[in-house]
Amino acid sequence: MSSRDALIVFLPEAAGAEPHWIRVVDGALVQAGVGANWLAACGIAALPDQARVMLVPPAALVTLYWTMHPDLPVRQGRAAARVAALAGGLLPSDQLFAATDANEDPSNPHIVAVASRADMLHWLLWAQHHGLDPDIIVPAPLLLPEPESGFARGLIAGDTVLRGIDMALTADMAPALIADAPIADVSSGVVEGRAIAALDAPPLDLRQGDFAKRVRRAMDGRAVGRVALWSGLILLASLAIALIGIAKQHGEASRLDRESLALAQQVTPGATDAVQALVEMEGKLAARGAGGRAFTAPVAGLLAAMQDAPGVAVTSLSRDPDGMVRATLAAAKADDINIVLLALQAAGFTITATPSQEPGGRTLADITVRS
Repeated sequence: MSSRDALIVFLPEAAGAEPHWIRVVDGALVQAGVGANWLAACGIAALPDQARVMLVPPAALVTLYWTMHPDLPVRQGRAAARVAALAGGLLPSDQLFAATDANEDPSNPHIVAVASRADMLHWLLWAQHHGLDPDIIVPAPLLLPEPESGFARGLIAGDTVLRGIDMALTADMAPALIADAPIADVSSGVVEGRAIAALDAPPLDLRQGDFAKRVRRAMDGRAVGRVALWSGLILLASLAIALIGIAKQHGEASRLDRESLALAQQVTPGATDAVQALVEMEGKLAARGAGGRAFTAPVAGLLAAMQDAPGVAVTSLSRDPDGMVRATLAAAKADDINIVLLALQAAGFTITATPSQEPGGRTLADITVRS
C-alpha cells in the first residue's frame, strides 16, 4: 500500500450524517468532499489497487487513556495500560476492544484507545458496503497536535474535538472538564496535514488484534521456483530408484533363466532357450507317462465322459508313478458306468475296468486311464 495515493474518510458522530473525505495523491491533498460519492467526485471508477485507505471514527465513540508505567518493561507496561483501560470501561470488558500505540519509551505514557466491539464491526461493515477495506483506523483526537499546556481544539468531520496533554474530549463535555484552561484553535489545514502524515506513521491504529486487516501474501516467485526445482529433483530421484529396481529384477530373472536352461540342457541338450527346454522336457515326460499333461488329460477326459452319466460318481482318484490314472466309479446300475467307459474309449484313452459290488448294492468299477 502507498500513502502517495490514499483516501481518508472521517466518520460523523450523528446518525444519518454524511462522512467527510479527502483524496491524497503524491502525498498532497487534491480533493475533499462530503458524502460517499468520492469516486464520482474524483472522476475515477475505482481506487488504485495500491491506494491506502484510512478511516477516522468519531471522537465521541472512542475513549482515549494516557497511562504511564515507568517501572515496567515497555511491553509489560503497554499490556498493563490496556488491561486498566478495559477495566475502566462502562461496558463489560468482553464487549470492548482496546488498542495501544507503539510507544517504546517507558518514560512516556502509553495511549490506549477503547471502543465497543459493536462500533468497530459497524465501521468496518460500513466501509465494506462502500467498497473500502481500511488499512488504518485512527481516533479523531490524535489528529490534533499535542498541546504543551491546556487544550488544542479543531473541527473534524463537522464535530469540535479537543485534545489535552492526557485527555481527549468532545465539545459537549468541554465546559465541565476544561474549566479556564487555555485553548488553542487548530486550523483545518493542520488537521488535514496530520491526517496525511498518519498514513505513514499513525499515532495509534485500531486495526490490530481481532480487527487486524487480513493481508494476502503475494506469491514469492523465487520460492515457488525453488519448490518446483526440489519437487522435480525428488521425482527424478524416485524414478531413478524405480528404474534401478526394475533393472536389478530383470537381471536376476535373466540369471535364473540361464541357470534353468543350463540344468535343462543336461536332459535336452538341443534346447536353446528356457521355453524350448520346457516343451522338450514335457514331451519326454509325456512319452514316459509322466508330467503334468499325463495326469490332467486323462482326468479331464474322465470328467468329460461323466457328463452324459449323471448317476456315476468318482469315489477315489490317484496317479501311479508311471503316469497311470486310477479311479473308482460307483453307480446304481452297471450300464451307467459302461456309458463312461465307452466315452473314454471313444476319446482315444486306453482303459481297463474291474467291476465289483458294494454291500449296499451299488455297482463299482476300478478303472485305469492312460493317454
